[in-house]
Amino acid sequence: MHDEVIVRSGRSNDRLVEPDVLDILSAEERKRFIAFRNPLRAAHFADAHTEARRLLAGLLGCGPAEIRFGRHPCAGCGRTDHGRPYISRPRTRWEFSLSRSGPYWVCAATDGVRVGVDLEQVRPMDLSSRAPSILSSGERRHLDGVPVEFRAAEFIRCWTRKEAVVKASGIGIEAALGDIDVRPGQTRARVIHKAPGCAFDTWSVTDLRTHPGLYAAIAVPAFS
Repeated sequence: MHDEVIVRSGRSNDRLVEPDVLDILSAEERKRFIAFRNPLRAAHFADAHTEARRLLAGLLGCGPAEIRFGRHPCAGCGRTDHGRPYISRPRTRWEFSLSRSGPYWVCAATDGVRVGVDLEQVRPMDLSSRAPSILSSGERRHLDGVPVEFRAAEFIRCWTRKEAVVKASGIGIEAALGDIDVRPGQTRARVIHKAPGCAFDTWSVTDLRTHPGLYAAIAVPAFS
């Protein structure tokens, strides 16, 4: 893993958002906050984005409300509504990635290096319909060797690794996840994935320690 990687995670409080928290968010973030029909989900969103801003503010030497974000065009379709996020103000080399799942969040920041992070809760699912399109043939063989009661969790573990990689590469939701093998038998893996416009095709993927019932992973370019 690259030396200049900072990771923070936490759990949002199950309470309504205080006005001073909303003051930290941008107009676009406040618009997204208002769009939530569930007040608790809105609070989780606001808390996660506020904590990410506080982390970045400490690295950038500015106030959390001063930070402005933008998005690169998606490497797959060119749209900017789901492209890789970046800090547009203040000007900086720092890159970041934020992921949420329910009340939980994780944010990673790197000094001048692409990064992707993902966090998912383990939940019941029909693996027979999901696995063929999301897992590679090697990952499906790995899953077949896992006791049945642990397969949903192992599937989510693979999924977070894939999402971390495609977020770092900039292709995001346009990626063909089944073409990416994240080597789930290894705690830290070198993963091959090439996206248009991205100079890197080899990624270092690592599982992150998190709360029970959750899986998280981080991906950065593999330089050696």
